[in-house]
Amino acid sequence: MANRFLNGRLAHVFLWSGLVTAFLFVSAPKIYRGATTYSFQPGKPLHSSDSFLRFGAGATNASGQLVATFNSMPASKSVVIFMRKGDIRASLLGMTVAYLAWPHPVRLTEINPNPGVELRVFDPASAAALVFCCVNRPPSIHPGIVLGSALEVVPISRDER
Repeated sequence: MANRFLNGRLAHVFLWSGLVTAFLFVSAPKIYRGATTYSFQPGKPLHSSDSFLRFGAGATNASGQLVATFNSMPASKSVVIFMRKGDIRASLLGMTVAYLAWPHPVRLTEINPNPGVELRVFDPASAAALVFCCVNRPPSIHPGIVLGSALEVVPISRDER
């Protein structure tokens, strides 16, 4: 009985010794090469929002441009964000732009893809900018800053209000 217990214990020690040896000679060098080659880099300012905008609209380095655009507008005026109704990508873009629009008050509005009728009742005097996320800008509104394929920011100038 003691011999059987000793054999099982020896087998267990040999098994784990073999696994540790295999790890040290096979896996550890691969892990070391990967860790030194692809080391973590410190995050840049606006890295997360740039990632969201690149995913949602295909726009690269758009966060800084949006922040600069919103900073040039009066903080008391609101930013109105139009998002395509039922579109998750438009919601992601709208929420990201709302975050970047701080300290402006933000109004999020879900509308149909071609919002001509819904925008006729809108009063531009109350807004600093209109943002279209996955929505076509109506021809009655002048073109704005196009960021990627699904995002357009239309600053409202003082003479349009």
